[in-house]
Amino acid sequence: MEYSIIHNLFFLFIGCLVGVFTGLLPGIHPNTLIPITILLYGYISPQNYLYFLLGLVITHYFVSYIPSAFIGVPEDETAVSVLPLHNLTKKGRGYEGIMLCAFGGFIGIIMALIITFLIFNIGLDLDSAYVHFKPYIPYVLILLLITSLLFSENIFWSTLIVILSGLFGIVALYKPPEISNILTAIFTGMFGIPLLLENLKGDKVRRQILTFPELDTSLIKSAFAGTIGGLFRIFLPAIGGAQINFFLGKIIKENNLKGFLVSQGAITLSNEVFSILSLLLIGYGRSGTAVAIKDLSINLDNSIIFSLLIASGSAFGILCLISRYFLNYLPYLDYRKITYYIMSFCILVVLLLGYFSGYLLFYIAVFIVASFIGILCLKSKVNMSYMMSVLVFPTILYYLF
Repeated sequence: MEYSIIHNLFFLFIGCLVGVFTGLLPGIHPNTLIPITILLYGYISPQNYLYFLLGLVITHYFVSYIPSAFIGVPEDETAVSVLPLHNLTKKGRGYEGIMLCAFGGFIGIIMALIITFLIFNIGLDLDSAYVHFKPYIPYVLILLLITSLLFSENIFWSTLIVILSGLFGIVALYKPPEISNILTAIFTGMFGIPLLLENLKGDKVRRQILTFPELDTSLIKSAFAGTIGGLFRIFLPAIGGAQINFFLGKIIKENNLKGFLVSQGAITLSNEVFSILSLLLIGYGRSGTAVAIKDLSINLDNSIIFSLLIASGSAFGILCLISRYFLNYLPYLDYRKITYYIMSFCILVVLLLGYFSGYLLFYIAVFIVASFIGILCLKSKVNMSYMMSVLVFPTILYYLF
């Protein structure tokens, strides 16, 4: 028994190391690696592979805040926090921004695990609640989208970005050919390329202040609200962390950058935990990792909660160490040259994924259109969260028809 626990923890930490790799490299997502890691399944037990996946995905989302702050290249779950993180880095406060997101993520995971443990013990039937709520999902998505536009500072441009992104999402995602990892092309184009082009305007980044941000009790409130948002997201597919954060901000009067980043971190990480635990809560997986875990046909129990807690603590510690290293050497680097390298790498990833999917031309077309929409959004000074309509529109159509 003791040997089995040590063996599982060994594979969890191996997953953490792989998560560092995927988190640091723009365009590389756990969903991209999962088909490759399945090759391990013939050599290790399902339980070992489960621990490996948990370490991989949790560490990935923690570490992915580094490229978001450093070069402004996000992925779907961290896309909304990329702009404030990137701007803080330009002001010398990149470490503060990363730590605020990480703090929110860590507290969000702990709260998510507590909520899940309570749900297990009081016998709340979320599966039945989800079945009754499911027919109303498209109408809730429409209501949230319209409400967010009404509160926009620039309704015309915000509405235009929503329509363009939504129509683009319908073309790219609603009943297209079965193409894997197409979201990499979409989010790299929409959120990554525009900010990389902005980076080319400067050669250096100012020296970073490597001190842990001052925390107060109000941030716990932000983290708790973000965790509740992460829970709701398993019932509302396609609604991004930005939209949830927007409505939570109206409820808890959250109007400061620190609170935003903490709640965003809590939404991202708690949602990933809830997405995995949704296998237990509602019987459905809400992420690529959750689907892979479901395919293992393992009888999950409360022990997965402790595994996630260990993974999150390890990932938080890893992020604290390597983010200091990266940001400490950032001012000495040629920022423009690195931006060219990263942009080339992102384009190469898109081309390779497109080639191996068998739909290279479609991949390239999606990437180019996404980049133009992202540039228009940035130039028109519209909140980049409105581009998440690329997921909302096709989801509405899916549930309506």
